[in-house]
Amino acid sequence: MQVFDLHCDTLTSVCVKTGEPLARAGGHLSLERGRALEQWGQVFAVFVPDTLQGQQAAAYAGRALDLFESQRPEIEAACTPVLALENGNALMGDLRRLDVLAARGVRIVTLTWNGQNELGHGAHCDPRRGLTDFGKAALRRMFALGIIPDVSHLNEAGFWDVAEIAAAHGKPFWATHSNCAALRPHCRNLSDGQLRAIFASGGLVGINLYTQFLGGAGTAEDAARHLARMIGLGGEGHAALGSDFDGCDIHPTLAGIERLEFLDSQLERFGFTAAQRKKFFWSNAAKQFLA
Repeated sequence: MQVFDLHCDTLTSVCVKTGEPLARAGGHLSLERGRALEQWGQVFAVFVPDTLQGQQAAAYAGRALDLFESQRPEIEAACTPVLALENGNALMGDLRRLDVLAARGVRIVTLTWNGQNELGHGAHCDPRRGLTDFGKAALRRMFALGIIPDVSHLNEAGFWDVAEIAAAHGKPFWATHSNCAALRPHCRNLSDGQLRAIFASGGLVGINLYTQFLGGAGTAEDAARHLARMIGLGGEGHAALGSDFDGCDIHPTLAGIERLEFLDSQLERFGFTAAQRKKFFWSNAAKQFLA
């Protein structure tokens, strides 16, 4: 099976906290278990909590990047890794930090987490307060550097600020781990209009396996409902997996990289074609990073 997953928190939530190597991490994902896949691409998020600000936030991100770099040979032997920064508080309000992060291999930046930072306002903030002037400048610099902006965790006003600036630059933007608000109303999920805007930009939306964002019991059937709705909105070429492994509670039948073959079999049972499943699990994301 080929899998390209747009979001996991294993690097920080497991490895930084416990000292476990990615090869043998004891959470949802490890390099050893991922090797069972025929081909594997993985976005490793450097998650920086909202409680850290300024130099503390930047230093925390730096430690996680150092840890990744120290294990790079083992990681690259197992998968195609992509680095993402989850929370722009690590920029410390300084655009030059984007250049530093790009030089270290960061390809995706999740602009906020759930709270407020120098770039804007997260999903738990006033939905009417969008990007700051610094956030808009940072977005333009990301486009210049080839960094993909990620609106997962951003509030609604911030989302539409990103959509407007992305359209003006002719660039895509992504939501790496968010679901359909029409099926599961939640401030972290996206309306049909928001999903269409991402698809129209050429961007991707990664379906999150968190039970609270899927709704219902958080089973494969619930994930199938979200994928079907995205496809119905024109997202067949834009929907991907954004598992959120090691960042949330996931139904036991889906909770681990070794469970993705089960998810694939269930999507087949629910009527998705082999071509649709391949786009979702692999090719929609892989074509962004693999020549």
